[in-house]
Amino acid sequence: MTLTIPLVSFLLVVIFLIVRSGELRIWQVLLVGLAGFYLARSPMGNFIAFTTQWLVYGFTHNH
Repeated sequence: MTLTIPLVSFLLVVIFLIVRSGELRIWQVLLVGLAGFYLARSPMGNFIAFTTQWLVYGFTHNH
């Protein structure tokens, strides 16, 4: 789970920049965040976490 904090931090920075540019409203960010929490609690949460970890490891792993 050491990947979670940097990934969430990165996503928060991206969301902040999009909101600041005016293309995304605050209520939309809150709605997407709420949907994310409910998705994480669903049976798909473990699959999404594993897939994200696998992709990040694949992109950052040096052979």
